[in-house]
Amino acid sequence: MQQNKIIMLPFLRNAGTDNKANTLNLAYKNLEEYFSDDYDYGEDIKIPNELNNIISNIHGESQLIELYAHSSKRYDQEYIKREVNLIKQNCFKLIKIINHLADLRMSEKKRLELCVSNVNIVEIIENLVINTSRHTKGNIILDTNEEEKFMTCDINKLQKALLILLSTALKHSRDKEILVKLNIFKDRVRLDISFNNKDKKLKDFFRDKMDKPSYDDLDGLSLDLFLSKYLIGLQEGCVSVGGNEGQTVFTLELPCNNKDSVHYLYWKDTDNEYLDRQIQIEFSDFLNPYD
Repeated sequence: MQQNKIIMLPFLRNAGTDNKANTLNLAYKNLEEYFSDDYDYGEDIKIPNELNNIISNIHGESQLIELYAHSSKRYDQEYIKREVNLIKQNCFKLIKIINHLADLRMSEKKRLELCVSNVNIVEIIENLVINTSRHTKGNIILDTNEEEKFMTCDINKLQKALLILLSTALKHSRDKEILVKLNIFKDRVRLDISFNNKDKKLKDFFRDKMDKPSYDDLDGLSLDLFLSKYLIGLQEGCVSVGGNEGQTVFTLELPCNNKDSVHYLYWKDTDNEYLDRQIQIEFSDFLNPYD
């Protein structure tokens, strides 16, 4: 499938410490194939500034390492490790923005397609929460009323949408505690991601960002939330924002379209290394994935 050239899989699987420049070059090369010459880059006012800041950070960190390497001082391994980790994190930030912009562009051209499999949705959500909690020091709690429910979905797009919502919730929560409640019904599944607000106006703020993104003033949060809603909408589901002055709730619903009794075990069902890469990218704005 052509979209695999843009999504993280092709180049993140080999994103080693010695391959960051090649990773960025490949990402840009793939982008050129999807963005036509008539694309109006002037629409995205804030995104280029974010990209420029990230690239400047990468360049500055690499210069510090270079100066340190050419100095007469003995090598401080902790210093080198810290600077290399900052470069890695900024690369993940850059890849996140590039991937999201590419997905947004493909959504405009109706080129995003589903790759569905029949899976135990409870297992998928549980595995995602457990792996995400390892990177967020256990601040995400899962509560479910069932242990098994088979349904068809695009695992990759579902995981990406959920990680966007979880990272947004953690970033804006007052006490860094996130409750994920999974309710299984006969014809649908419902997932509530709730957290205590930093700001009593946060619910309306998120709703406007998700439902009314402005292409004249596009920022990272608008892009994230709009993309999350679109990826779930592709699967005939919906995402909404609710809550009150003290709490915000992201609610995600998907229909239980179980068209086959066989579980197609794709590698992405159980490949935690792949999922870890997704987590490191979607949480790269405020978490160091190499702590």
